[in-house]
This record gives sequence, C-alpha cells and structure tokens, in this order.
Amino acid sequence: MDKSAATLALDTEMTYRPPQTSGANLVDSIKMKGIEDYTVIDAFVVDGLLNQRIQLSVPLDYSSAKLLAIKIVANVTQKYDKKLHTSIDTEVTFPAEPKPIAYCQGGPGFPCAVPLSCSSITGYLVEKGYQIIYYDQRGTGLSSPLEVDTLLAAALDATSEEAKNAKMFEYILHFRADSIVRDMEVLRRALLKEKKWLLLGQSYGGFCAFTYLSMYHESLEAVLITGGVPPIVQSADRVYEQTYKRTKERNVHYYRKYPQDVNRVKKIIEYLSSNTVHLPAGGVLSPERFQQLGIRFGATGGTDAIHQLVVEFSEALETIGKPTYSVLHKVEAEHNFDTNILYALFQEAIYCNGPTQGATRWAADRLRYSVGNENFVVTPSLLRGSEPVFFTGEMVYKLMFDDYTELRKIKQLGYDLHTFELWSELYDTEKLSRITFDEVPIVAATYYYDQYVDFELTMETKKVFQENGNLRQYISSDHFHSGLRADTSRVLGALFKLLDSEID
Repeated sequence: MDKSAATLALDTEMTYRPPQTSGANLVDSIKMKGIEDYTVIDAFVVDGLLNQRIQLSVPLDYSSAKLLAIKIVANVTQKYDKKLHTSIDTEVTFPAEPKPIAYCQGGPGFPCAVPLSCSSITGYLVEKGYQIIYYDQRGTGLSSPLEVDTLLAAALDATSEEAKNAKMFEYILHFRADSIVRDMEVLRRALLKEKKWLLLGQSYGGFCAFTYLSMYHESLEAVLITGGVPPIVQSADRVYEQTYKRTKERNVHYYRKYPQDVNRVKKIIEYLSSNTVHLPAGGVLSPERFQQLGIRFGATGGTDAIHQLVVEFSEALETIGKPTYSVLHKVEAEHNFDTNILYALFQEAIYCNGPTQGATRWAADRLRYSVGNENFVVTPSLLRGSEPVFFTGEMVYKLMFDDYTELRKIKQLGYDLHTFELWSELYDTEKLSRITFDEVPIVAATYYYDQYVDFELTMETKKVFQENGNLRQYISSDHFHSGLRADTSRVLGALFKLLDSEID
C-alpha cells in the first residue's frame, strides 16, 4: 500500500457509517472531482491478445466527504488489431461497436490472472467478439493489496493495542462487495462513459453481481453467474448447515473411492496430535489444519489430488517417521489464508446483509459440533473406531488464527469481525424482485453437487424472482464448483443460449 492510502486510513474519522446500497450520487461526485481518469501502467500483446493494465484512484470510503484515494487496477483484454490499437501505452481503444464484459472474480480476496493465451474463458469470450475487463477487487492483486503489513500501516499512529485493532477494523470494513461494486462503476464510466456492460461472476463474483444489480442495475446489459448465486435471504448459520451436508457428501465419496485412506488419515491425525509440526513458512500443521485440505473436494479432480497427498504423507511416516519437507510444502500450498487474508477475515461476513442479521459468531466453528457432524471433530473415540475422520471444507475456524503465520498477527481483528453486527446492506431483495428479464437478463449456471454454493439455497434465492421470470438457470449435475474453467464452452455456451432464450 502506498503512503497516501496509509495516511488516508489514519485521517479517516473512526466512526463506522454503513454504506447505502443506493448510492449513485456518491459515484457521480467522483466524476465531478475528476478522479475517473485512468493511467495505463502496463501494455503488451501475447497470442493475439492485447492486455492493458489500467490504474484509477477511488475513495477508500464512498460515504465520506473526504475523497481520499486508494488505487485500483484492472486488466483490459481484447483481440489485438494493429490498425486500431496504435497507442496502447497511453489509452484503451475499443472497436467501433464494443462488446464489453466485466469479470467478477471468486473469493473473497483473490485477484484476476492476466491472460497469457487465447484459451479458456478469455478465448471463448474473445472469439465471440467481447472485450474483457478483469478487475482486481480492492485489496487484491494490484488494487491496494491487503496483507497484514498494509493493515498494520493503517494503524501506525495507534497508541495502544486496542486503538490499533480499532483502526485496522475501520479500514477493512471498506473492502466489502458494496465498495467493490462502486469501484466497478467508476471503472465502467472511465472506460465506457454511459455505455452498459455485461457482468460475468464466478463464485463470490456472483455475490458481487447481485450487489451490483441492487445498486446500479441500469448500468448492466446482462448478468451471467457461474456457481455463485448468493443465499441473499439466509443467515450464516443456515449456509453452514448446508455446507457441512455437502462436505459430508464429498467425504463419503472420497472414502468410497479410496477406502484405504481411512486408516492412513487417522495415522496422520494421530501423529499431528502428538507432535508439533511446523510448515516451511512457520505455520503449525495441526490436525484441524490437515482436515482443511477438504476444501479441494469441491473442484474437479480434488479428491484424487488429496489422495495423492495422503499417500505421500503416510509413506513418509512409515519410512522415516516424520513428514518430508516436500509433503509439508505441498500441504502449505493447498491453503491461501496467509497470502489472501481477506479470504479468512470475510469468509463469513459475505453472508451478512445488513445489521438485522447480526454477527456470525463463528458459524462454521459452532456448527462443527452440531448433531450429525461428529466425524468432523477429532476425538480419541473417533480415532479408535471404524468411522473415518472427515475433512472440512470452505470454512474458517478460530484455531486458524493460531495455526497460520500471518493470521496470528491479526487474531483480534478476526475475532472482532466475527462478533460485529452493524454490517452494510449488500442486497436489495425488493429491487431485485422487480428487475425483469427484458430489463436486465440474469442467467446462472447452478451445479447440483456444488460444495461451496449450495444448490438448495440457490433455489431459495430463485424464489425472489418468481414473479418476474428472471434468474434463468442452466442446472448441471456434471460439474462441480469449478465448472466454468473445467468446461468453459459448455457452461458459457449454455448461458449465452439462455440469454438468447434458446433454452426452454
């Protein structure tokens, strides 16, 4: 984070004001201040693609009268045209009849990769004539990235531990979906003026798309969502009740496929329970952290990958009596919580829609001990018996703020966020219920076996649109959460057919 962003955090009044979901006037004020101009910070051509990274200044806090700025970055990708693109180092030039589509990344807390080949999602969209805007959501990638050090920089003048935590807390509250959407609206105006664009939201990107619809639906030509229809009328507890059910199903599948791993996993857990094992970066490989490898079960090939890791770990214990550096490195690489701290800090907060829902109170941690979830909790009786130890999934636990090197440094912040109640509103269900397919068509790929975004809760959200016929779905039992990347042409092809009303 540059010095101006740190100074901004220090100068901002430390009284939280929840942003409003209707706030076009706030973005309008940015235009008046002249902040909408962008700078090209990198441009290159590869595999017939023109990539241009542009940087803009936006307010940290859109609800503040002080328009003090942080930096955001987006990558604009389109088919390279030598005659059209003559000034790639200074300006973004679109074709005479542009077809812009903005990609909302999953997460929270993950940036967009810059495409280096005309393949996968990029290749499909470019071949259909689209220009793609890959925005690094604030706090990720090159957009004022949030790491522990940048959070601490926001509290440099704190005179006590309590004051430091309060300033970090105030700062991070401005990295929610409502602020992300306002950034995207500034970005749209900078690139396209009044022209609308399409949105493609994967996973958490779909959550952001629903926030965009709630705030600026008039800026959207259409919305495509893959594995990311948010549970907008559900509590965090309800979400994790379903998440445990789906994760249990994936564990049952795993052990049916690899029954030999029942004993292997137990021996690994027993070893980790009896020994303090440090990972290469300094984190602790506790039994609970090992169980977190189950987050891979929700992606294509995930169970196979974890089986290979279990075999390698087990064989190391058998042959040399301890895990090798290689296997510890692989375990560490499976998790992103140290490098993408927003993923840990906001994992439950993305389900908080306004202050009426209250705090999540560590929903995943609490519900782990619910009736029916006994296999997720390591006990001596579970290790002695015939039942398998279950891996966990996309969940955040209290112990993670002890096990992970970077999260340890912001443990109090993690606890404060999980007990916070005055969350901003992200979704306007009344407004969403009025958006018709003719006004802004919304189409979604919904995966029946999605471990992360539950099918049943998605169908509950569908009811919000029952009266207007919007949110049309391609429902698949052939794909997991990673369907967009695993089977791009089939998934996106189905969504574009839905947009054209070619699927009944």
